[in-house]
Amino acid sequence: MSLIGVDIGSSGCKVSVYSADGELISTVSNSYSVIRQNTGCVELNCNAVEQSVYKSIREAADQSKWPENCIGDAVQGIAIASFGEAVIPIDKHGEIVGPSIFALDSRRKDSLERLKALGDERFYRINANILDFTFTYPKLVWYQENAPTLYGSIWKVLLWADFMVYRLTGKAVTNYGLASRTLLFDLWKEEWSEELLDAGKIDKRVLTELVPSGIPVGQVTPSASELLGIPETAIVASGMHDQSANALGVGAITEGSSVTGIGTVECTTFIFDGIPEPEYLFDLNVGVEHHVVPGRYVSFVYNQAGSLLTWFIRTFCKDLLENGMNEHAIFNRLLKELPAEPGEIAFLPFIEPGGAPSFIGGNRGCFLGMGATSGRGELYKAVLEGETMYFLKEFSSLQEKGLGIHELFATGGGSQNDRWLQIKADILGIPVIRPRFIESGTAGSAMAAGVACGVFESFEQAVETFRGREKKIMPRREFSVEYSRLFELYSAGMELMGSRVWEDRAGSSSAPVKNQKLENTIKEERRI
Repeated sequence: MSLIGVDIGSSGCKVSVYSADGELISTVSNSYSVIRQNTGCVELNCNAVEQSVYKSIREAADQSKWPENCIGDAVQGIAIASFGEAVIPIDKHGEIVGPSIFALDSRRKDSLERLKALGDERFYRINANILDFTFTYPKLVWYQENAPTLYGSIWKVLLWADFMVYRLTGKAVTNYGLASRTLLFDLWKEEWSEELLDAGKIDKRVLTELVPSGIPVGQVTPSASELLGIPETAIVASGMHDQSANALGVGAITEGSSVTGIGTVECTTFIFDGIPEPEYLFDLNVGVEHHVVPGRYVSFVYNQAGSLLTWFIRTFCKDLLENGMNEHAIFNRLLKELPAEPGEIAFLPFIEPGGAPSFIGGNRGCFLGMGATSGRGELYKAVLEGETMYFLKEFSSLQEKGLGIHELFATGGGSQNDRWLQIKADILGIPVIRPRFIESGTAGSAMAAGVACGVFESFEQAVETFRGREKKIMPRREFSVEYSRLFELYSAGMELMGSRVWEDRAGSSSAPVKNQKLENTIKEERRI
């Protein structure tokens, strides 16, 4: 038997077929684009995304039957993960009646004032998110108030994972994880919040039944079976947020585990065994939502990562670029220039506005502690260290609240850099693990499919089956004193950043401001 995992991102989708013993059989990906029209209008072409997902499932299923891949078993289960926020409006016949408004669409951001009127802390104690226009709620307001004729034809709105579940089964449900992204879900009661619906003036009739992620919804319909080449007997699981699928895919399913995806942006997902005390994470300015695994919850912290390295190359390696060396070769050259010992230069990684939870303004990046002998290798190592110091600050804040973190799984392109992972292990003081599947969203989805259709008795069994060979990089304790000193210098720089002197220098307020370019990148890379 085999399992299909689907991972729908905002710029492309990936579909993988796995055997029941966790072996990857085939993978297919296809891309599409976000459409930016007039000011504030950002949408997805529903048909383009839908057809791309169909094409990927069909091709992955077909490739799994090739002689070199064939395991002689039919697909038994399929599960779908997706980015959040954007919904698809459909009528009672299942026809799409309007655009899928993307997270960065700001046309009705003014409507957030209705929810803010409840008070930020009161809102957090219901939905447990930090209010922002990138969530679904303002998009629903636009349908309802700016396009009343369109709205009158809407039967239900579905987030992307749930929409594809509907297409495969004919059943309309919304999973808890993505429901949190609407700002209308009560995290504690696991139901649509009447208080938030009333405050936001949203008609509940367009919302669907709520279900946990990863439970069986139904079997594949005959028409979907014919279209996709998978059997009607295949069980379709309820959908899930891609961040949670990514965590499940590496085995981060218990408190103390975390997973970080290192791409242009680095996003770290923290796992909790229950809902943390609201004041803890509210004070830290981070949200909470359901994990795929029952009774577990997740939070996200993110900031610039690979983009810092690209900036460094363009700024400090112009000679190598002018000599025709490509970025990959330059990275290898820089690795040879890295000092073996911890650096003495602190880098504040805010050449552009930072991410959650600090949302520090841009033009605040700097090197502290440079000397006459500081060279390019020392500066490059400072960038790698400074990027990690940002996360150390948040790790430390969580640990102060009693939420210990004992391991970090690393995925994405940046996880292939052993030197960077070693720096992370040394600074964070915990093992950094490169898992078997670097791009783990489809693996997590396939695990959920396996649980839903009974291949696995539990998520724990699914994780053990898929885990396979990993690389664990241990922290070098002999460097702990040096990195403690470096973190003190980094922290001093962070304090300076909030001072009047820095505010005057930067020419703007030091108050937290979201970087929408960073928000866009994190969503496109499946990192929130």
